[in-house]
Amino acid sequence: MTDMKFLDVALNAVIVLSVTVFLAYIGLHHYDYGLFTTLPRDIVGFFTGNAFLQYVALVLLIAALIAKIPTGRAITRREIGKRV
Repeated sequence: MTDMKFLDVALNAVIVLSVTVFLAYIGLHHYDYGLFTTLPRDIVGFFTGNAFLQYVALVLLIAALIAKIPTGRAITRREIGKRV
């Protein structure tokens, strides 16, 4: 696997993790439902005690989405170059 494809997979993992954490905060605070209602209290306590992590997850999500644009273009350019 090329380095750009590996970067693309890593960005996908960051997006999935960030969305999961951010939606867990939203679900807990606004709807009292979601991932944080099913996890053990120790884990939930860590996340609710460090509420800034929801903003870190949001910033990581936005950064990963922005980084995927040039990464996808570079992968496309390399694949087109290999075909020709």
